[in-house]
Amino acid sequence: MGTAIDDDLAVRLDRVEALEEIRRVLHGYGHAFDKRDLPWFLSLWAENATWSPGPDAVFEGRDGIRTGVTGLWEAVPASHHWSVNSVIDVDVVGGTATSVTDVLAMAGTADGWAQTAATYRDLLRRVDGRWRIAKRETDIHRAVPVADPAS
Repeated sequence: MGTAIDDDLAVRLDRVEALEEIRRVLHGYGHAFDKRDLPWFLSLWAENATWSPGPDAVFEGRDGIRTGVTGLWEAVPASHHWSVNSVIDVDVVGGTATSVTDVLAMAGTADGWAQTAATYRDLLRRVDGRWRIAKRETDIHRAVPVADPAS
């Protein structure tokens, strides 16, 4: 039978482990998206997740997210994401977490490159012992074309 101190320590350790796994999920999003790794990308999402990658775009469930990401990959054949300043709040007992992450993304199309500054607002849930994104909303602050140094 554990003591209150042991129980508190177990909850604290669970929180630290949860924070690290959530960071890996948040950073995995950029890696999987940029490397066009569909199995990895889909593994980051809860089955009934909602993803809003920008204004007027919402994809629901893993099937909707699959459709959305493959469409984005067709429209934007090259990208690079840099996620920073993540603030994560986790409720390990309830199995939920929220996070806010700033992102700088470069997107390359046939028309050239654009740079976007945005913020991700996430709800995560622990599903079968693993943390997954349940909802991601994207606030795009600014998108600007990048000048081609060759022109």
